[in-house]
Amino acid sequence: MNLSFFYPLLLLFLFALFIKWIKSKESKWIGSIGEYRVRKEIEKLEKSSPGMYKAFHDLYIPKMDGSSSQIDHIILSEQGLFVIETKNYSGWIFGDEASKYWTQVIYKRKEKFLNPIWQNKGHIKALKEWLGGEFVHIPIYSIVVFMPRAKLKSGIHFTQSHVIYPKQLKQILEQYRTKVIDNERKQYLAQKLKALLVKDKQQEKDMKKQHIQSIQKKQKHIKEHVQQNRCPKCGSTLVLKKGKYGSFKGCSNYPKCRFTQNVS
Repeated sequence: MNLSFFYPLLLLFLFALFIKWIKSKESKWIGSIGEYRVRKEIEKLEKSSPGMYKAFHDLYIPKMDGSSSQIDHIILSEQGLFVIETKNYSGWIFGDEASKYWTQVIYKRKEKFLNPIWQNKGHIKALKEWLGGEFVHIPIYSIVVFMPRAKLKSGIHFTQSHVIYPKQLKQILEQYRTKVIDNERKQYLAQKLKALLVKDKQQEKDMKKQHIQSIQKKQKHIKEHVQQNRCPKCGSTLVLKKGKYGSFKGCSNYPKCRFTQNVS
């Protein structure tokens, strides 16, 4: 048998497997690059203003239902807490505070992704619940950071969150000058947040696995209820509606319940 015939096929097969593996890791790597760039900006802030800012990265906030909320970065200062969500998208980005989904446009290709302001709002809610009543008066500010490769649609005014690029982070933090946390309370809060940091690679791996499983479980719960035309939030009937961006299913208990799900 002439084995030389099979070598090119074997190489082609291995190359295809390699490409598949690269694609499976691509989103994770891209996200990590974005978080790294923001982290470097935060580290510069900490070095230029010693003692003013204390940063915590990649935190998993335990929620009351047993799941967790993953926060990219938290900055603690005398002015309050800043919760940062990093988005490493490219192309044109369209969206506003009221839309459940934003749109990424690269040439003629459009991709929808969850409104990052809503996403960070969920992170802040989980953080507030975890901190408890003793920190209820401490202000928590939302910051969404896009990489320079993304071009945000101009003319949109945001009131619930800052939507910025990494280089603007220092400018945003310096807008807040009123001291609301004394040093003793700041140290106590830092210890609480420090307790959420992962201790080693194995714990980090376990936390990420649990976090992904909780997300998948939630998505499965939503999918099953939507298929049965039942609202996964309150149990009411879902009704088909038409909106600005196409058809969607909405809760019949609106406005008490505002659950919606796009219909593809």
